[in-house]
Amino acid sequence: MHAAPMEHVTLVGFLNGVLSPEVLVDDIATEVNACEAAFRAGENGYILITDGPPVEVTREGARRLLAAIADGRLPFRLANYVADCIIMSDDFDFADDAVRDAVHFVEDDSRPPTHDETIEALTKLG
Repeated sequence: MHAAPMEHVTLVGFLNGVLSPEVLVDDIATEVNACEAAFRAGENGYILITDGPPVEVTREGARRLLAAIADGRLPFRLANYVADCIIMSDDFDFADDAVRDAVHFVEDDSRPPTHDETIEALTKLG
């Protein structure tokens, strides 16, 4: 059994500043928990996002993602799922290399970044 997929409109709303990190957390916590539970059970966890119109992830959107992590408003494991959705969806493109690097920074789940590393990634966005 799989949780509902990430809604394209929800992710775009967060990146554009329409939805707060807290609303995003409320909207995606169940699907992230289901995905992680499947991995822990030795099953396949699925990262799913609904289709939507093409969207360019801007520096402002990438800043919003990193700042939400740095401010403690978006837990890293949820931010990591968001970054996975952006990267795996054909509907998202990056405004430039700095934005791509920022999203890949959040998508790296080898270990959660430190606060200082997150602030450093934020400063690279200018």
